[in-house]
Amino acid sequence: MSFRLTILGTSSALPTSDRYPTAHVLNVHERLYLIDCGEGAQMQMRRYRLRFGKINHIFISHLHGDHLFGLYPLLSSFSLMGRKLPLNIFAPAPFSELVSRHLADFDINLSYELKIHSVEGRSPRLILSDKMVDVTSFPLKHRVPAFGFLFREKEAERKLIKEKIEEYNLSISEISCLKRGDDLIRGNGVVIPNNELTIAPVPSHSYAFCSDTAYFKKLASYVSGVDLLYHEATFGNELTALARQTGHSTAMQAATVARDAGAKRLIIGHFSARYRSYDLLEAEAREIFPATEAAREGNSYDI
Repeated sequence: MSFRLTILGTSSALPTSDRYPTAHVLNVHERLYLIDCGEGAQMQMRRYRLRFGKINHIFISHLHGDHLFGLYPLLSSFSLMGRKLPLNIFAPAPFSELVSRHLADFDINLSYELKIHSVEGRSPRLILSDKMVDVTSFPLKHRVPAFGFLFREKEAERKLIKEKIEEYNLSISEISCLKRGDDLIRGNGVVIPNNELTIAPVPSHSYAFCSDTAYFKKLASYVSGVDLLYHEATFGNELTALARQTGHSTAMQAATVARDAGAKRLIIGHFSARYRSYDLLEAEAREIFPATEAAREGNSYDI
């Protein structure tokens, strides 16, 4: 069982000789979710031995090329590999029209069904709920419509203390109720508290992705209490004005969001190609939020 993030790309706008554009893979109990798909994403997944055939859901934050240009070849590769399972893509409009034109222009007939889900709204919105995770989108502040994504692991059932099954001669229906957290109520009206019969499961985990966005105070409330926050940090503090002008954040602004959200850890990324080293940006963020780490390609983070 796992809840793990792997970084595929850390660069903003331009790829460099040693950095790819934004792409992340989140592993939730061996179900893989791809978040943004910059140029070279499938090459990075091969390099880091991620079985991208397990990806059934892709989340695109916004329709700028450095977050999207790796998707078209990935769709083609899936088809060439004989994929049959449907592929769900969550993206802002007009992505559906963009991908339809691309497939038509290049005479690509996919071997699988492509399901496009439009991401929209001015407030947080649940866009996916499956067996393992709930995914909520929330608005960001960028030059085009952009959204962040919050992944919350589903809470596991409580664990029954085995000795109690025989002691109380528990029925199957009573066991099911206890696992859901209900107290045990016997026919004579006696109530036995749930915590005397079960053990609480390991707490669920959460991950939030925020890229690209200018700083705005309300963002922290969208990711409140998150275990691991990824937040873009395109510029250092000396370029605060440029960050505002281009709809991006500084490392210190990313750290401010993490602090105000009560996040446990912060990863910063989406670095401008002008920075050859992450050290300055990491140091500036740590002044405000010490539990900060600069994203590095190929690194995985257990959540």
